[in-house]
Amino acid sequence: MKKKYWIAILSSILLIQSAYYYTIVSAQRKDVKTPESTLVQTTLKDKEVKEEIKPVEKIVEEERIFEKNAAAEYYDLNSDYVGWLTIEDTEVDYPVVRGKDNDFYLKHNFYKEEDVLGAIFMDYRNAGMGLDKHTILYGHYAKYGQMFKDLDRYLSEDFLTANSEFIFTDSFTKRTYKIFSVHPSDANADFVDVSFEDGEFTEFVDTLKNESIFSLDTPVSEEDTILTLVTCNYDVNDGRLFIHAVEITE
Repeated sequence: MKKKYWIAILSSILLIQSAYYYTIVSAQRKDVKTPESTLVQTTLKDKEVKEEIKPVEKIVEEERIFEKNAAAEYYDLNSDYVGWLTIEDTEVDYPVVRGKDNDFYLKHNFYKEEDVLGAIFMDYRNAGMGLDKHTILYGHYAKYGQMFKDLDRYLSEDFLTANSEFIFTDSFTKRTYKIFSVHPSDANADFVDVSFEDGEFTEFVDTLKNESIFSLDTPVSEEDTILTLVTCNYDVNDGRLFIHAVEITE
């Protein structure tokens, strides 16, 4: 009995001590003040260095003026249009077309109307736009001076010296050509090759220079492109007059 009595007394004492300790700690916590956060947000006014606020600039786009391509009117008339050929001191000042073959424009004019004078036309194998290594333009030798009749004036060395350059303007570029060979010949297909393997272009140009009736010093390199004008020539049986020129457009 005594043992149980003392256990009860000790338990009561421990309970009283615990209650007293809780009361003291709670009172101490009430007296503690939490410090303010050191991460205080500052305003623009509080900053020592103020950033300059730049006003938003209003971007005004420049007015763009689009000019119609001069070639557009010719495309409207004939979608086969590929450029314009001009040779000073001659009647050669014509639009140039390209057909699906080399026959149609022999008997049809620029408007695709039947015409014995035909049109000035580019070889159908050419792409045009300066993309070809060798561009070929054909035209009839007309009795009264039309089409390519005036090309025979290049059989005169004096005329050739004075008019060694001519202009062919495609849809986007005005191209200048300088003549390096003039020769009448039969209708030899070797003179109108348009594709070349390695080294063949240089050999081709050398052949054309050797055929020339005049010794011309116009240089032609492997990297150059050339253009040939072809018309009939009656000094040779089934003859042609070939005028070969290299592009010198800067």
